[in-house]
Amino acid sequence: MERRNIGVIDIGSNSVHLVIGEYYNNEYFQIIDDVKVNVRLNDRLAETGKLQQDRMDFGIETLAMFISMCDAYGIEKVIAVATAAVRKASNGTDYVARIKAEVGLDVNIIPGEVEASMDYLGAINTLDVKDALLMDIGGGSTEFVLIKDRKKVEVVSLPFGSIDLAEKFDLADEVSEKKLKALDEFLKEAFNQTPILKKAEGLPVIGVGGTIRNVGRIHRSFNDYPMEIAHNYRMGSNDVKRICEMAASMNLAERSNLKGLSKGRIDIFVGSSHTLERVMKHIDSPELIISNAGLRDGIIYDYFGYNEDNLVYDIFELSLVNIMLNFNVNIPHAYHVLKLTENLFEQLKPLHGIKEDVRKMIRAAAMLHDVGIKLQFGNHHEHSFYIILNSGLLGIEQKELLMSAFIALNHRTNKKIHISEEYMGLLQNEERQLIDQLSLFLQISEYLDRSMDGVVKDVNCVIMEKEVQLNVLTTGHSVFDNMIINECGKKFKRVFNKTLTINNKVIISRR
Repeated sequence: MERRNIGVIDIGSNSVHLVIGEYYNNEYFQIIDDVKVNVRLNDRLAETGKLQQDRMDFGIETLAMFISMCDAYGIEKVIAVATAAVRKASNGTDYVARIKAEVGLDVNIIPGEVEASMDYLGAINTLDVKDALLMDIGGGSTEFVLIKDRKKVEVVSLPFGSIDLAEKFDLADEVSEKKLKALDEFLKEAFNQTPILKKAEGLPVIGVGGTIRNVGRIHRSFNDYPMEIAHNYRMGSNDVKRICEMAASMNLAERSNLKGLSKGRIDIFVGSSHTLERVMKHIDSPELIISNAGLRDGIIYDYFGYNEDNLVYDIFELSLVNIMLNFNVNIPHAYHVLKLTENLFEQLKPLHGIKEDVRKMIRAAAMLHDVGIKLQFGNHHEHSFYIILNSGLLGIEQKELLMSAFIALNHRTNKKIHISEEYMGLLQNEERQLIDQLSLFLQISEYLDRSMDGVVKDVNCVIMEKEVQLNVLTTGHSVFDNMIINECGKKFKRVFNKTLTINNKVIISRR
């Protein structure tokens, strides 16, 4: 198996970050390591115009460790970029020269517009969103990208970030109304001089960066949200406002106990989160969509050929195939089970009456129902549940992902639907019923292909008053009618109040 890999080092204003990605046989791609150190290169930069000696020394130590990690992984290519702090500092180029001399690492100081473009590639190749305003609040700059029909229309970089705002308006500890008013006046003037915001009126905001991820983590904590998945987590504008106002009402000690707020952002969170809330208010944005992918991911996608002229065409499908290849799923069997499940769903519409779009859930559950075998065959459906939920499947909303995992979990039982207690609050009765129905179709389909050879060529469902007859056309040999009825019949009767019967016809014999 041919392996290509890359290490991306992002020397930011607040943190220095390393991400390592691998690409196998030009087939599937995955992140295999991700480490961050809060170096705070931006400390006192606004005051002195220079990077401070102790911060630069700490940065050198961090980069030396990162290079050792890349060597241990056998990384063939390391791309290092520096953003706002190094970009703005009068001794920034000297620091880059020192990094080269002491660590042996070539660092490219990128303009804010390039930073924004890489943010865009990271987000747009991992989120199924067509129109949005992308916003990245870093330690020393804030980037915006206007996105229409997935295309980058316009970018702008503003020369202030979380550390700048905390220092300029003294927001590290107590935050008075006077300080917030001064911040608001500053932001209002900056926004009025940023035409891209006018063009983004009414659009959702795709949020990139540590501040925005922390907003999401705080919100999930307050709501006892059972899934710790940052990417594609969505919040209404009122929820964003509530989190930001709450943080501003706390002093430093109180924020240190705010669950979901990382320790490295306690003193710089208020200004940057307030900026997010004000941007959303300024453009009348209805929703925040959090992206866990940004600059570093964009560089990786660009390196592997997914650039502005060649965006990932189908995010969901590519991600699904990546997971299947990574876990050695039997792909012909998975596709055949999917085909049969879709056929049953379409033909039994008069029974189930499902009107919502469930195509992604059916596809995810059918293609990944056996993914847990990689861990252990016994109870593999339970392993499949965990893997589906935590595999990083892209292009699907979080509730759909959860339901897909439960469909796969319940495809091996004729008992009452199993939903873990911790997730009950996320699923309405009709959604649990939907899981019950779709898992039944998946279960029948898997048993129809239990021989793993694609023997079933067609199915035809005949719905009668008290019975559903499943006419099955096979080649080579028949399916195990009794096994299917024994394993699925009781569940079918419970879900649809009809008896399931099977009529199997072998149309071609294979020797």
